[in-house]
Amino acid sequence: MTAAKSRTLPRRRDRAFTLVELLAVLAILGLLMGMAIHFFGKHREQGFVTKTTAVFSELEMKIGAYNTKKGDFPPSSLAKLKIRADNELNDGAEALFAALHSKSYPEGDNVRDDLLGNTDDDSTTTAYHRDPAVTYLLEVLDGWGNPIAYFHNADYAREQRYVMADPADPNDPEQKASAQKSKVTGSYANSDTFQLISAGTDRIFGTEDDVTNFK
Repeated sequence: MTAAKSRTLPRRRDRAFTLVELLAVLAILGLLMGMAIHFFGKHREQGFVTKTTAVFSELEMKIGAYNTKKGDFPPSSLAKLKIRADNELNDGAEALFAALHSKSYPEGDNVRDDLLGNTDDDSTTTAYHRDPAVTYLLEVLDGWGNPIAYFHNADYAREQRYVMADPADPNDPEQKASAQKSKVTGSYANSDTFQLISAGTDRIFGTEDDVTNFK
């Protein structure tokens, strides 16, 4: 009887990652992380746009109600409301807030507190508000926390200056805003009503990413 020959199975050796393989894994992880950051960043910015358009819708209803009651849209100048301000900043936005909350318009619906801010930190000695204790001049803010520029059609030719809560250049928080014109006709958009303009993602008025209440 022939004895069976024993076979020795080859031993499995643990295989370590090479440097090239490790670098490849790190590169893939970096790419995936970059894609995730881009995706969530874009999603976050779109959320700000959606919030801003929702604020516009709310303001348009309040401005329309004001027009029905007063026979005109709120002015976009504090001077036209006979309100003395500490400065000339955020004039249109502050005039809109002041008109909608003025003691001469007691039946008006207030803008929600969570949409308001005071990026230039100013106040007035003019008793304009329904609540006589209120002396500050507030602005309605967009999704990024910056003032929404407001223009009555009578003031379309007048440039406004705004202080941004989140400026594109931290060393220069001011922005100039102008009523916008149609690229096709060259005439002002919403020529007989009003314009609401957010500086958008780049926090600069007059660029392609502005959010407006017109096309």
